[in-house]
Amino acid sequence: MAKVTFYDAEMDWLLNNPSGTVGRWLSSLGRDIKRLAKAKVGVRTGALRASIHMRHFRDPRGQYITVGSDLRYALLHHEGSRPHVITPSRAKLLVFASKGQIIRAHRVAHPGTRANRYLLEPMITVVAARA
Repeated sequence: MAKVTFYDAEMDWLLNNPSGTVGRWLSSLGRDIKRLAKAKVGVRTGALRASIHMRHFRDPRGQYITVGSDLRYALLHHEGSRPHVITPSRAKLLVFASKGQIIRAHRVAHPGTRANRYLLEPMITVVAARA
């Protein structure tokens, strides 16, 4: 039986360094998910698409990546919302433009938003393709 020697520093670099084999694989996954998410996300102003980012982290448990957006409405866009009533919080009236007209209202019945799983579906696609 051959003697096997483990070198802790080299093993740590291989498994836990962003430049190591695992780190490069994770970064590749993250870049692909980010690219597909940006292609799938709905675009009105482009702010949500521009805010999608991939970050690579390391903690005592190992490496991981996050792909997402810090915009406060990103989760509503991804998960959707039920119909709800919108009321003004700082003024007496809501004021907004619709079809070229200025609308003033005490409350508005929002019809809800259909979910756009712009992150989940690319994650499933990329991971399934590499399995």
